[in-house]
Amino acid sequence: MKSSNFLLNVRLCVYHFALLHLVYAAIVILPIDMSKDEDPRVSVYIRVKWKLLTCWFNLISLAYFPIAIYCDWKEKHGEWDKENVRKWRKIRDFIMTNILFPTTMYSDYFFWRMWLKDPSLIAPVAIFKYLPPWAQHSLHTVSGIMVMLDIVSLPRRRPKSPWPGLAALIAFCSVYSAVLIISYYSGEVVYSFLDLLNRLELVLLGLLALTEHIFFYTLQWCIVEFVWGKPHMIAKKQV
Repeated sequence: MKSSNFLLNVRLCVYHFALLHLVYAAIVILPIDMSKDEDPRVSVYIRVKWKLLTCWFNLISLAYFPIAIYCDWKEKHGEWDKENVRKWRKIRDFIMTNILFPTTMYSDYFFWRMWLKDPSLIAPVAIFKYLPPWAQHSLHTVSGIMVMLDIVSLPRRRPKSPWPGLAALIAFCSVYSAVLIISYYSGEVVYSFLDLLNRLELVLLGLLALTEHIFFYTLQWCIVEFVWGKPHMIAKKQV
């Protein structure tokens, strides 16, 4: 489905803001050096930060927004149906619906749930002193707003079968889980709360995390159908 010129302009503004925001956040936050801290739990974060789910989905967003800008810019200039634009539109939709939206929403929700309960469950509290005051909202609030704006402003249709998308999401979650497990047994615990759980609790937590990812994957299509209508209703309107 094509977008109206108004929606194209809105999305282009949102995407440019989101991209500039991410670039600025990366320039300010990523070079922060904790390696000289006396606490080994803090100094190790020079490596651990690259294993945070927050880092993963924000880096994916850095790749996603230029693609989204390109697709909308081409559509604005009447090149919506060109072969290379169609290819990039498919890549764009794949990244957002199968990975970026469910992962970002899960991570933001989980982070604030832990943060409001006890920040030390996420990481040693001393780590947060290295970050600028706006960092947590930048990484865990703005991100959720951006992906939600994408879902409600870009016309999409629920796929005929959810299984390819779910397979991609489960594969992503499996890869990330493998990173956490390898890091855990290498002595670098990515999240503090992992050290508080036994093996059975870790397995149950993993299953819960996967369930919540699937929930957010399903939720996005409910939002899409609420905003843009179901496929059979769209067909009736076009007749």
